[in-house]
Amino acid sequence: MEDTSKKINPLIKILIILLLIIIIIYSWMHFIEPKIITVKDYILTNEKIPKSFNGFTIVHFSDIHFGRTTNEKEVNKVIAKINEMKPDIVLFSGDLFDPYITLSDNNITFLKEAFSNINAKIKKYAVYGDQDITNKDKYTEILNTANFEILNGTNNKIYYNGNIPIYISGISSISKEQPDYSKAFKKDQDSLQLFLSHEPGVIMDIKNQADFIFSGHTLGGLIKIPFIGGIIKQENSLNYESGKYIEDKTTIFVNNGIGTEDFSLRLFNFPTIYCYRFKA
Repeated sequence: MEDTSKKINPLIKILIILLLIIIIIYSWMHFIEPKIITVKDYILTNEKIPKSFNGFTIVHFSDIHFGRTTNEKEVNKVIAKINEMKPDIVLFSGDLFDPYITLSDNNITFLKEAFSNINAKIKKYAVYGDQDITNKDKYTEILNTANFEILNGTNNKIYYNGNIPIYISGISSISKEQPDYSKAFKKDQDSLQLFLSHEPGVIMDIKNQADFIFSGHTLGGLIKIPFIGGIIKQENSLNYESGKYIEDKTTIFVNNGIGTEDFSLRLFNFPTIYCYRFKA
């Protein structure tokens, strides 16, 4: 007679398999994918790019949210990858901090030293993200110590291999502060204009005033469903999620960031640094 005492109910088998699958997927989303730092390359062309700027390299990173899934090891990986690309300028589009993480004095000291180790041949620029505004003094202290210039409405000249400049300006988080663009675009209209912002929604205010906009904030939607896209939508992101978009005469790049927010998960959405090279 068959011994049925050792048989496992088929339903229990299915439930065990499903539980194992869920554990594996969650482990990937929380412990593995958020730690895999990648680089995405773009070639930038525009009739306004001076010939002297051919080969000019910009490296752009965003949304660290330090202390959530991005810690010292991940920040050091980001810096190593940035320096490997030998950028002429470096852009950071904000959200160094996370609203639910309280940083220690040791954390602050580490961030000052780490950001100081980022090498740019010409300049390093940053803007305030929406999560940096509540700790604005601390953010400013860290970035200024690391020789970043924080852009907030002013327009700066950049020279490269010649005497014809391009311009860069930026603005603080439009989710937290009222933007003032009055001094951001005072330039020769034939000159190339770069613009650094935290939220991609800034394009509604400055479309066609900037040739290239570099932003972050969206975190790429965090969890991406194939053929659907990211499921986490951020304020002032409009329909921009990650990558390159063209609106009339303006090209906007939305960096999907390094860290995580709210849900400490990433799926089909690796932390990414963007590298742009001018072709004149």
